[in-house]
Amino acid sequence: MRLFFALWPDPALRERLETLAIQAQHRCGGKRTATDKLHLTLAFLGEVPPHQVTPLVETTHQLTGPAGTWTLDRLGHFPRGGVVWAGSATAPESLAAFQKRLWSALAPLGFTPPRHAFRPHVTLVRKASRPVQADADDALPLVWPLGSASLVHSAVDGPGRRYVTLARTAPRGG
Repeated sequence: MRLFFALWPDPALRERLETLAIQAQHRCGGKRTATDKLHLTLAFLGEVPPHQVTPLVETTHQLTGPAGTWTLDRLGHFPRGGVVWAGSATAPESLAAFQKRLWSALAPLGFTPPRHAFRPHVTLVRKASRPVQADADDALPLVWPLGSASLVHSAVDGPGRRYVTLARTAPRGG
């Protein structure tokens, strides 16, 4: 099973991210992320054997999600994959701390964090034919209330994938 941990935007924020994705696709080309798949990845686990799913669900239930808010204040571009994203100059401390706590909780199950630094972002477009321009952020900033994190199964669904939430952390809020 292909698994990852994510934060999902609330419905109002999802609509604003959708608008931003439509604008980015118009300006940069490429394939827009489906509205129901807009999320912030906290930890990508990759292919996980079925016997590890129950311990991952139990670990998820023992965690409390990040508190506070995350302000998305910029658009960016990752040349590899032509990814146009929305994110921030720096991650809020509560989000970075939660991501570290998450990887610490996953370590006893044999998972190790990636070597690259955590750069929270929401993928808006893939395979963009040109990078996003600095003036393309007229819909920003967006404020994302943090809360519950989800363990998600990225299931094959015909030619694409669908996301199925397997477990959620308790929200911390505030």
